[in-house]
Amino acid sequence: MVAGLLVAATLAGCGALPDSRAEPRAPLIDLDAGRVRGIEADGVARFRGIPYAAPPVGERRWHPPQPPNTWRGIREATTSGPVCLQPEAPEMPPGLDQSEDCLTLDVTAPAGDSAKAARPVLVWIPGGGFVTGAGSIYDPARLVRAGGVVVVTVNYRLGVFGFYAHPGLRGSNFGLQDQVAALAWVRDNIAHFGGDPGRVTLAGASAGAMSACTLLTSPQARGLFQQAIVASGSCRTSHPAGAFGEAVGAISTWQPLTTIQHTGRGLASRLGCSDVACLRDLPARALLPHTAGFPLLAYGTELVPEEPARAFDSGKQAEVPLLQGNTADEHLEFTLAAYPEPLTADRYSAVLRTAFGQAAADVERRYPATDFPSPTAAAGRVFSDRDWICPSWRTGRQHSTKAPTYAYIFAAESAPTPAGNPLPPHVRPATAHGSDLYYLFDFPTGPALTAEQQPLADLLVGYWTAFVRSADPNGADRPHWPRFDEQNTAIRFQDGAGQVDMNAGHHCELWGL
Repeated sequence: MVAGLLVAATLAGCGALPDSRAEPRAPLIDLDAGRVRGIEADGVARFRGIPYAAPPVGERRWHPPQPPNTWRGIREATTSGPVCLQPEAPEMPPGLDQSEDCLTLDVTAPAGDSAKAARPVLVWIPGGGFVTGAGSIYDPARLVRAGGVVVVTVNYRLGVFGFYAHPGLRGSNFGLQDQVAALAWVRDNIAHFGGDPGRVTLAGASAGAMSACTLLTSPQARGLFQQAIVASGSCRTSHPAGAFGEAVGAISTWQPLTTIQHTGRGLASRLGCSDVACLRDLPARALLPHTAGFPLLAYGTELVPEEPARAFDSGKQAEVPLLQGNTADEHLEFTLAAYPEPLTADRYSAVLRTAFGQAAADVERRYPATDFPSPTAAAGRVFSDRDWICPSWRTGRQHSTKAPTYAYIFAAESAPTPAGNPLPPHVRPATAHGSDLYYLFDFPTGPALTAEQQPLADLLVGYWTAFVRSADPNGADRPHWPRFDEQNTAIRFQDGAGQVDMNAGHHCELWGL
């Protein structure tokens, strides 16, 4: 039921106030766990900080998420819940409340909706390397207003609280389990907000994209979403030695459960704990300094039975429509962090030898430093293609044989960076990891789009919301977006929308993908 109807009726009877003076409406929603009151203004209704699971504290630390506690009376849902415990990060607004009790979500819907609206739903999983991030910093109002969709943004456990493993625990991937619990909550509750539980798109960027792709392969997530958007990540994202610095070895996000258990046992020993009970008794502040040591997803678990890339190889992923893509220079900011001093031509060659051994000369022939603004820019493009874009290309090729698949490259050179700092001159022009998100969402501390950037933002919002509504991004008012099929054609967003051959444009055959 919607609170404020009596107020509206009274105003109608005696002459309603002009819109500029009207008080924001306060809609009420009855959920299984209790009643929540949101706020409605500027064309959207917002319900923030809704628990989708019980607080994962005390004995519930490192347990699968449990149903949310019930409450009496009206729960005010006008403020987002605390973000999950995490270290500082440049893309996170300073001063946000943090807590181990953080399993909440925000729902944003078109204003005035009723339970009969049955609008398509987008569930957004934030990125942050599985160590930082929060759904609550993504404001989806533009998507909601322009596309008439309902958007749910999710917080999930991070780092040592979400992806720790130990032989004394049952499994791992508690953060992924949180995401599944949020999807189940959407299935059971979203109709109260005017959403259709049978038309759910699971979406995410970076770690959120890797989460979404992983859940495409998870039997436990089957049926909880009907299509997916995977942005700047895939089930094959990995990095060779040197991609994150000269002393950093090869990295893959997915590891056998036993590997992460070994790391977890080592941490327990350092903390003076011989069992999980001791670890659960520790205050969260004793664990948080170690959170960066647990940014990996385990396979060989009930939730993720096998490595997701192998599941795609054998065609075991869910047969749902997929929209996927990357920015043109995904790895550039990571390259700048790994090599803060501009690379010389000789050092560029050495970085390639570290990464590719005997194949380095062939890589350098395909990516000569003289073809780029600098050797650093060349290295960024090598790792962008090898680690991010071409793995997505292969995943897309495999998936396109099972369900409609659409691919994109985002190459708007004026796009802002997540950290808010302009890219240095010696690597420009370039389009950094995460820069496309500013064209879809608003952020508490993010830059506002310029008048020149707004048309491309409108175009992206139109494509994404059309896909959420119909599993097809196309519309009469936009350039045609072809399916990603044997032609390997993706759409390229720059000043507008064009087309690009993923293989020819990014040397994917070189990488064996």
